[in-house]
Amino acid sequence: MPPSIRLAIAASHAAVATALLRRIEAATDQPVEGRVVTGLAELAADLGTAGPCIALLDGDLTGFEPAGAVRALRAAHRAVPVVVLLSRVEAAAELALARAGAAATIAWGAPVQALLRVVRIVAAGSSCMSTAALMAAVPPAPANGVAASVALPPIPARSIEPLTERETIILARIQRGESNRTIGDALGIDENRVKIHLRTIFRKTGARNRTEAALRASAAVALAAAGDAALRRAAVAAAAAAA
Repeated sequence: MPPSIRLAIAASHAAVATALLRRIEAATDQPVEGRVVTGLAELAADLGTAGPCIALLDGDLTGFEPAGAVRALRAAHRAVPVVVLLSRVEAAAELALARAGAAATIAWGAPVQALLRVVRIVAAGSSCMSTAALMAAVPPAPANGVAASVALPPIPARSIEPLTERETIILARIQRGESNRTIGDALGIDENRVKIHLRTIFRKTGARNRTEAALRASAAVALAAAGDAALRRAAVAAAAAAA
């Protein structure tokens, strides 16, 4: 039997949180253990008694600034990953939430399968950040201070596509210095398929090679997760909006 998905959902209205829980239950064959609360204090109290889970936090909770709410939860329950649901997700807000300790951010209107993908990545100990936020986290290299060998190319002006779950995993393995063959063996695909994924990752992130892709991801991790490497040891990449 697959492992249970354990969630604590906090929203302004119990009916909203309950409806989200029912959507999640209907979209997966995994057992779902979900609890619904209606405020930040209630969520904090629940996390203190209910055991390990993932907290899904309504970023529009009345009376709370999302990043401040995440900091408060993380201060009280550092081992609990927090996924924030927002009515609108923008790169700046997402990056601020990641710096506050959020494991991921996703829009309320995202498909339930996208939310499940995020939950599974977070449950595995990783973090999810959209490619747009990843690009915002890594500033262009200063003209006079960084060697050309490590200078990152400017962020493309075009609309930035999210990485898929497979691309997320490959980017994480690039960060660890794994070869194409090692990555292929781990994922059950051949080296040519890994190279195709790498070309897509380079295009989406604006990197020219695997070193630049790893530098972008590593810098974003350092900025978004200062002091919290255990929760964010895998790649920051997009899963929320992946098709």
